[in-house]
Amino acid sequence: MELLAEKIKGLREQQGMSVEALAEELGFAKSTVWAYESGKKQVSVSHLAIIADYFNVSVDGLLGRVERTFNVNIQNSSILNEYTFLLDDKPLDQAEIAEAASYIQVKRRMGSYGSTSV
Repeated sequence: MELLAEKIKGLREQQGMSVEALAEELGFAKSTVWAYESGKKQVSVSHLAIIADYFNVSVDGLLGRVERTFNVNIQNSSILNEYTFLLDDKPLDQAEIAEAASYIQVKRRMGSYGSTSV
């Protein structure tokens, strides 16, 4: 909770706001904002969402969570059985994954994969 308390206080201070001003903006009691920032009170889920929206940050960011990246070689068929890959909310079979991988390889060789044409 200390990390969350520090994040809330830091965001408020970046905006040059007082505890009172933030409380008024969020519709919280001043004592609630103070308690959140000092770590004396656990932030409720509904207040967490309000705070994140106000500062235009994600709830995960407030909580100090980082995005996880998984490296999966889609050409390794034994690995593919451990995951379900979706496209348009429908699972891809191994043939479709292989076809997509081949398409990307060709586009990369041609030098046009990931480029944007205007």
